[in-house]
Amino acid sequence: MFIMNHIKKVGGLALLSSGLFVSAQAFAANTCDNTYTQTDINQCIAAELAVEDQKLNQSYRNFQRLLDSSEKQQLKTVQLAWIDFRDKACQFSAHSVRGGSAYPMVLNGCLTTYTQQRRVQLDADIENIKRNR
Repeated sequence: MFIMNHIKKVGGLALLSSGLFVSAQAFAANTCDNTYTQTDINQCIAAELAVEDQKLNQSYRNFQRLLDSSEKQQLKTVQLAWIDFRDKACQFSAHSVRGGSAYPMVLNGCLTTYTQQRRVQLDADIENIKRNR
């Protein structure tokens, strides 16, 4: 995830962002099939983000329960850095439609994709901790 020079970092982010845009579009197509207007699609994607965010928060709380106080602080630091990364990556991914009616769909679709991926990652970490106890 960390790339040595700025050029590689920007190039890698562009590739990652374009992949997430495709994922966000696929996600929207699968969960918002019965929406017909851009406003409805935007609302549907926002609702999906809210659901994924709740799931992520639950996974985060479950993870915290397994950690000592030092590890909890480390997890918090990592999570805050991840949120900052996610938000910036998705803003970059959606920049080409900024100001347009599709912007909320693209932005929230990207946020949803990242959030779901992070939840899956935390859940896997939880299972690894439980297995190794």
